[in-house]
Amino acid sequence: MNKSLTGLFFSLVLVATSLSAAANELPTRLFYDDARVTNMKISPDGGHVAFTFPEGSEVKLAIMNLDSQQLTTVFGLGKNQHVFNFWWSSDTRVVMSVGEVTGFLDNMGRPSRLYAGSVDGSRREQLHDGQGGFAQLLHPLPDDPDHILVARYHWADGGTPRAHRINTYRRTRNYVGDQPASSDIIALIPDNSGELRVAVEAKRGDTFDDAELNLHVKHNDNWRVLSLDSKRQPVTVRPAGFSADNSRAYFLSNHDVAEGDTLGLFRYDFSSRQIELLHRDDEVDISGIISGYDGEVLGVLTRSGPATYTFLEEAADNDDAILLQRLALSFPGQDVSITSYTRDGKRALVFVRGDRNPGEFFLFDLETMQARFISAAMPDLPRDTLVPMEPIRVTARDGVELHGFLTRPAGQKENLPLIVEVHGGPFGVADTWGFRRDAQFFAQHGYATLQINFRGSGNRGDDFVRMGRREWGGKMQDDVTDATRWAIEQGIADPDRICIQGGSYGGYATLMGVIREPELYQCGVAIVGVFDLPWFRRGDGNDWSRQRDRRSREQREQWFSVHVGDDESFLRRNSPVHNVDQIQAELFIVHGGADVRVVVGHANRLREALDRIGKSYEWMLKEEEGHGFYSVDNRVELADQMLDFFNRHIGAESNGRN
Repeated sequence: MNKSLTGLFFSLVLVATSLSAAANELPTRLFYDDARVTNMKISPDGGHVAFTFPEGSEVKLAIMNLDSQQLTTVFGLGKNQHVFNFWWSSDTRVVMSVGEVTGFLDNMGRPSRLYAGSVDGSRREQLHDGQGGFAQLLHPLPDDPDHILVARYHWADGGTPRAHRINTYRRTRNYVGDQPASSDIIALIPDNSGELRVAVEAKRGDTFDDAELNLHVKHNDNWRVLSLDSKRQPVTVRPAGFSADNSRAYFLSNHDVAEGDTLGLFRYDFSSRQIELLHRDDEVDISGIISGYDGEVLGVLTRSGPATYTFLEEAADNDDAILLQRLALSFPGQDVSITSYTRDGKRALVFVRGDRNPGEFFLFDLETMQARFISAAMPDLPRDTLVPMEPIRVTARDGVELHGFLTRPAGQKENLPLIVEVHGGPFGVADTWGFRRDAQFFAQHGYATLQINFRGSGNRGDDFVRMGRREWGGKMQDDVTDATRWAIEQGIADPDRICIQGGSYGGYATLMGVIREPELYQCGVAIVGVFDLPWFRRGDGNDWSRQRDRRSREQREQWFSVHVGDDESFLRRNSPVHNVDQIQAELFIVHGGADVRVVVGHANRLREALDRIGKSYEWMLKEEEGHGFYSVDNRVELADQMLDFFNRHIGAESNGRN
C-alpha cells in the first residue's frame, strides 16, 4: 500500500442530508427504530460491501454492489437468529457467525453456527450446525478462496477446540493436526498467514478461582509452553494479533501485577523468546487493538469517555497509524475505526460514532484522500437536537472511585429531574460513552440521566469486578446511592424529583434502591428484573438452570456462590420479593413472557407480593417478548409509558416527592 501521508489533508464528500427539528416535534419512534446498519465491511476487490442490520427479532446480513448502490442479496436465518460477525473469505463469498439472542438486553447469547453465501445470494451453505458445540472462525484464508480455518468446540472433545479447514462450497472438513496435545486448551490463535502459532491453556482446579493459565507457542513446528510466571490467580489473557511478518505475537493480560490489574498490552518475540510489556493504563482496561492494513499491531484503545488512541513507539511513522490519527482529527469528539481494507490497500471502510452520532460509515479512498458517505445507523434522527454525554467521577462512601456518565437536557444544568439508570450484567459489564437511546429521548423531554459503573462493572480491571462479589443489595447498591447523592450535592438533581430504572440486574437494583432508600427515589421502573434470589439460586426455570449435565450444574452453583451468595437468609434479605413492605415509591414493572434469561415468574412473584400488601403498581407484560423488547412498536410503547410515568411522578407538573 503506497501512499504519502505527510501533511495529509483530505476532504469529506458527504451525501447525507442533515435534518433538524424542534425537540417537541420529534416522535418517539425516531429514538427507538431499528438501526439501518450495525456493521459494514468492504470486499477484498472493493466491488461490494456486506453489512448487518436488525429486523424484528433477527440481525440479518445484506450485500450491496458499490457501483450500482443496489442490494444483491439478504441473508436472514430466522426468529431470534443474529449474525454476530462476518468475514469476506473471497471477493464473492461471505462467512457468517450466527447465534440465538432472546431479547434486546440479552448479553448471554453466543454464536454457535457458521454459514456461507455468495454475493448474488447463491450457494448458501451451513458450515456448522451448532449441534454438540459451537464453531469459531479463526482465519478467512483469503489466499485460498474456497476454504476457511475454523475451531470446533465439541462436547465429545471435552470442549477443547479442534482446528479444521472447511470448504465453504462443499462443506468438506479436514482436521488440522498441528496443535498442542493438551486437553485443557481453550483457544487456538493463527498468525496473519493462517498458521496456528499460539494456544491458550486453562487448567481448572477445585474452586472457581483455582485455575492455571499458560500460553503455548510454536517454534519451528514444535509447540512449547510459555509460562507467564503469574502474580495473581486466575489470570486474564486475550490474544491480540501478530506483527506483519508474524515474528511477534501480542496479547492482553494482567498476569504481571498482583494489584492494580488493568489489562496491559504484551508482545512475545519468537526469536528472543522474551515477553515485553508495551502499554498499560493505570485506570481502565485496554478495550481495543489498532491494527494496520497488513495486520501489524499499531496501538490500543482505552475508554473512560471518548476513545483514547495510544500508538506504539515503533508505529510513529506507520502510514496506517498516521491515517487513523488524521481521521480522528477530522471527526473531533467522536470515535473512529477502520472496519476493513481492500486487498490492494487503496480503499478502507471507516466507522464514526459518538454520543450525538449513532454511527456512520464512510468509504475512504487512500489515493485521492476523500471519504464518501455510505450509510448512517439512524439517518432520520436529527443530530443537532442531541445532547452530550458527560464523563463523571464519584467517590463512594468507602473511598472507591467510580466512573460514570451524565446526560442533561439542552441548556439546562441544575435542579433537574433525574433518572438514575442502572446497567445489567452486572459483572464485567460497563456503561460506556456513546449514543444512548433512553438518555437522549428523556433529555428531549427535560430529564437528566445518570449512569454509574458500580463495583463489579467491567473496564476497570479484574480487582474492580471482584469487589462486587456477594454485594448484590450491598456495596454495589451503595455505589448507585452514592452517585445519586453526588448529583444532589452538585446541584444537578432536584432531590424531590428522582427516579431509578434499569433492566435485568438493573431491574433488581431498581427495586433494592427503592427498598433501601425510601427517601431518595420517588419512583422506579424495573425491566426484566431478578426479584427472588433464593428461587434464582435453586433454579427458576431459566435456560441456564435447565442445563442437566453435571459439569454445567456445578459451574453454575460455583458461580452463584462466589458472585451472589449461598446463604438463604442473606439471599432473602436482599430479594425484592421478600421486602416489598419497605417500598414507598411508585413502581412500574415490565417483563417479557418469553424471557428465558430471567423468567417472567420473577415479575409474577413480585406482583403477587405487592398485591398481598395492597401496594399499587403499574404493569406491562408482552407475552411474545424475551429479555428486553425487540419489537419497535413495543419499544416505542414502553418509552411513551415510561415518559408518562416520569411526568406524573417527577415531571414539571408533578408534586415531586409524594
